[in-house]
Amino acid sequence: MFDQEQDLRATEEDIAADSMRLAAIERQKAGLEPDDPRLTELSVEGERLARQIVPKTVAERDIVEDLAASSHAGN
Repeated sequence: MFDQEQDLRATEEDIAADSMRLAAIERQKAGLEPDDPRLTELSVEGERLARQIVPKTVAERDIVEDLAASSHAGN
């Protein structure tokens, strides 16, 4: 179970880091003019991050469910 707990913490940290980066991108985009060419690059990066977050949250849920099942099995 210790490995799963480590996996959970690592996944949580990874999701949080991606989320913070995505939020920073969105703040940066908000400060740009609509015709700024950097908007496209930032939008692509934001989309990439958002797509990466979803499978990580699914993996996180799976780990949590496995830990809960293991905990209930021991009772």
